[in-house]
Amino acid sequence: MIEYYFKRPLLYDYLIGTLVCALFFWLNQRGYFNLPNSNSSLSTTTDLSTISLTLGGFVLTLLTVLITFKTGAKIPNGSQNEDIPLFDLFFSTRLYYQTTGLLKGCINSLVFISVLGFSLKLLLSELFSKYLFYSNILGLIIIATTLYRSLMILTRIINLQKEN
Repeated sequence: MIEYYFKRPLLYDYLIGTLVCALFFWLNQRGYFNLPNSNSSLSTTTDLSTISLTLGGFVLTLLTVLITFKTGAKIPNGSQNEDIPLFDLFFSTRLYYQTTGLLKGCINSLVFISVLGFSLKLLLSELFSKYLFYSNILGLIIIATTLYRSLMILTRIINLQKEN
């Protein structure tokens, strides 16, 4: 199931976020849920945008470290792979490129949520500011799923190092 998620993680993240937003919208329309006031939503938008940008920096650091390790890795050249550490073999497989692709997707999502939040804060009129709540829900879902995906990638890398 995780492999299926890793094939299109951004699609699933935004789909989950959209479904949760739709659920809150439906609950609000039915009277089961009231939107928070505009000032609270505006403050939350700022917080989520800042958190998103900060997490994007951490994921970018992780990606940079992986790329740096690859430049110093011994890449196998033939059948003499017994002497090469398993983690170095990782850099010559499709898993390395899948991992870097997933991490780039994480960075793109986090930067998008940050830009979306700051843009809405700047451009949204007072009349529509109560609907910032839905953007905040989407941002929170994207941040959570992106962080979870990054942790799953790190766990796989650590497990690969343990096998060595």
